[in-house]
Amino acid sequence: MSRCCVFSLLALEDPLLGETLAMDVRIADQRATLADFLEELDAFAARHLADCRGCDACCQERAPLIAADVPALASLLPASPFPAHQVCAAFARISVDENGAADIILKRNSGNACDFLDPKGRLCREHPSRPFVCRSHFCLPRSGRIGRLRESIVNHGENELTRLLLAEEAIGAASLTPRPLAQLLDPADYQESPQRDRRRYRDILIKDNVSAELWSALTERAD
Repeated sequence: MSRCCVFSLLALEDPLLGETLAMDVRIADQRATLADFLEELDAFAARHLADCRGCDACCQERAPLIAADVPALASLLPASPFPAHQVCAAFARISVDENGAADIILKRNSGNACDFLDPKGRLCREHPSRPFVCRSHFCLPRSGRIGRLRESIVNHGENELTRLLLAEEAIGAASLTPRPLAQLLDPADYQESPQRDRRRYRDILIKDNVSAELWSALTERAD
């Protein structure tokens, strides 16, 4: 069976590590979804990477949430008419900067690690429900095109999650910020997104979430 996301190892010159191996991806099907990307990344990691259980280095990093992360995280909680609010109230920290941009990240514990981290076992307590940014991270350098792909997916997905929060507030959800989000942000800035109403990873087409230039780079074979 042909694969729509082809992962490989690529020799890369790292400014700190010198010549090293990095993971790279080529998108071989214009219908490739985020679910395809994650499934084939997991298969690649199983073939090439050591088991990282017990290492919590990545749990110390900022972990932004996207709208498609909500269903898995909501499954950990009682049913709610406002799932985005419920998930963010339980698991996220929301901030809005002076330019009116929202940032939605997993909460941190007192040691400034992800709140999902079990400090004794150094394992994620909610690993099956972890968000995209965690699912797509492995302790291996990434090629530039993978880095840009992840960044684009997260930016669009975080904007869509912000739109969902604004929409839920508009129909009665309690504000999760000191003032209602609609007073801190312009809702018009969050109406158009390639991830709008895409609730699952399988609904998100990679091609729709990257620029034409990045799509061209993602579909080219590495030298």
